[in-house]
Amino acid sequence: RNLGASVAEFPMVMEAVEAARNHEDLIILGAPNAARGGSHIGSIGAADMVEAGLCDALASDYFYPAMLAAIDRLDREKRADRATLWSLLSSGPARAMRLNDRGSIKIGSRADLVLLDWTKGQAPVIEGTWIAGRAAYRIKNHLN
Repeated sequence: RNLGASVAEFPMVMEAVEAARNHEDLIILGAPNAARGGSHIGSIGAADMVEAGLCDALASDYFYPAMLAAIDRLDREKRADRATLWSLLSSGPARAMRLNDRGSIKIGSRADLVLLDWTKGQAPVIEGTWIAGRAAYRIKNHLN
């Protein structure tokens, strides 16, 4: 903190989580931890922290597919509502990186968007992405 750090990345014990929250630091946990249902090294569980409101962002860490798998599992387990879960992949990481023009849909933002097909009971599927308002990826022809 004396050097300007304001993010707790992958805190391993509850005391670190509590200290981060008490100092208004952002808390980032691993998406693989949430997708798996727990830490592979016995640290705190990301799902429990999400449910308690003690996680501001999820990071892919070593396995990028874990991002969608994590929010899918957290949704199925009813750890948080979908808006909160999506913020762990969007506005939370943007805030952690101080990218104030990203992470949410609002006037003046970059218009980086992800369109998901997230049918209840099924894993989310990315249908399209836009970067700075321009289509970057589309899975179906009907997306413009």
